[in-house]
Amino acid sequence: MKAAHVVVVGWDGATFDIVKPMIAAGRMPVLEKFLRDGVHAPLCSTVPPVTPVAWTSFATGCTPGRHGIFDALTLDPASHEVRFVSATMRRAAPIWAVLSDRGRPAGAVNVPVTWPPDPVDGLVISGMFTPSYAEDYVHPPELREKIEARFGPCRDSPNMDPDPGRYLQNLLAGVDARCELTLWLMAQKPLDYFCSVFMESDRVQHFFWAYRDPSHPDHAVLGQAIEAVYERLDAALGRILDACPPDTAVALVSDHGAGPLKRAIFLNRWLMDNGFLTLSGELAALAARHHAPSGLKKAVVALAKAILPESVLEARRKAKSKAFARINNLFSAIVDWDRTTCVSEGIAGGIFFNPKLVGEADRAELTRRLKEGLLAIVDPQTGAHPFAAVYAREELYNGPAVSGAPDVITLCGPGYQVLVPHEIALYEQGAPTGLFATHKWSGRHEQYGVFALRGPGVAAGVELADAAMADVTPTLLYALDEAVPENMDGRVLAGAFTAETLAARPPQTTTATASMTGAAGTDGAQANQIADELSDLGYM
Repeated sequence: MKAAHVVVVGWDGATFDIVKPMIAAGRMPVLEKFLRDGVHAPLCSTVPPVTPVAWTSFATGCTPGRHGIFDALTLDPASHEVRFVSATMRRAAPIWAVLSDRGRPAGAVNVPVTWPPDPVDGLVISGMFTPSYAEDYVHPPELREKIEARFGPCRDSPNMDPDPGRYLQNLLAGVDARCELTLWLMAQKPLDYFCSVFMESDRVQHFFWAYRDPSHPDHAVLGQAIEAVYERLDAALGRILDACPPDTAVALVSDHGAGPLKRAIFLNRWLMDNGFLTLSGELAALAARHHAPSGLKKAVVALAKAILPESVLEARRKAKSKAFARINNLFSAIVDWDRTTCVSEGIAGGIFFNPKLVGEADRAELTRRLKEGLLAIVDPQTGAHPFAAVYAREELYNGPAVSGAPDVITLCGPGYQVLVPHEIALYEQGAPTGLFATHKWSGRHEQYGVFALRGPGVAAGVELADAAMADVTPTLLYALDEAVPENMDGRVLAGAFTAETLAARPPQTTTATASMTGAAGTDGAQANQIADELSDLGYM
């Protein structure tokens, strides 16, 4: 009726839109049986459906208004400084800290926004948004030496490569490497809870979605790139399942879905054109301060990565990170804050009000004007509305952290994504001259990811409805026969369990556990290193 262990396999960005046709074609036999033996559901992501926001909701069982992570980047309205998020900004305890506090050893590997790692009884290897050269990315610290001696330095996902064929091979090898590390860690110490996240599903969708189009000139070669990575993930899932004791509940989780990306919209251009935002400098000059690398330079870098020793490459990366010293703040630095009422920052198209010019009495009217104007935009090339919805933060979020959210949150319509200010400095075509532009990605995030669960007390062959990201952790706590902290916003997905299980042990709640992360916040140097790392991955 209850599990002694929980193992979570994370597939970042995985979507049933890819999974179900592959299962129907017999290409994911492990997952097909997994779904048949347990329950599954489309998993509603956070708003916005952005990696750091959604995985933090997964980890904490809380919505953003409580856990305090709203984007990959944050803007301080007073200082106008833009920084990457870290676990020090998280205002709720993750499940591995909750369980550790209760005397149950737990571990998390490669979950985004877990640096600095929580000092749990178990292990934490931090994931995306860890500075490239952080020394403290593994807990306990002595585990790092063992891992690096056996597997080399940990990266949250494989190196980007200018050649798409080579990049695909890197992604496939990355799945295998993550699987080997996962299995090795599972064998080192029995844990009551263990989570390992594979990022390759997200990366392949961002960069290879366009090849799915039969009219693409490289469709014959790369049109099945996404499916190839999913097949490799399916094989890895099979190996992980084989390593689990029979009293283990196993969950498969993705933080959001994926779909095609056709056009980018430069939200700050609209704010400028409509009198909300004024610059003290020129966008063209901004772009000139950091040129995107040419194709030749990218090829030289790829060759260097192939032939130079790691020590030389590390020295190069450390030197390169200095070039990103102002990358996040290049745009903020040319905003005329004496004449600007609001600005868009972050990767999700959030809009921040300037408290110097916008008082509490002005907020409702400014929000109304933004909603009315943004929802009226029509792309002259497609006839579509690039924005599907615009919200005041209070319409979306509840909790003690709401004041840290953007004042207005935008959601793009199908095929669109906001062009982020810091991308201007690296955009290969220079600063956009109009409202719309192309984007370096051809795949984007969608609202619904994947949830599946099987194990002791779990129903079989059931598809659930209304599952949300914050529900995953309460559900896993229940699978372990653990009470759910009362500050969690998510609920136990009761439909995932048999009637006999629910009758024998109804879900229980208990008082909250304080967050265990206790280190300094992301400083400027660390933020630069994160920018460097994300640039190498093609995220900037």
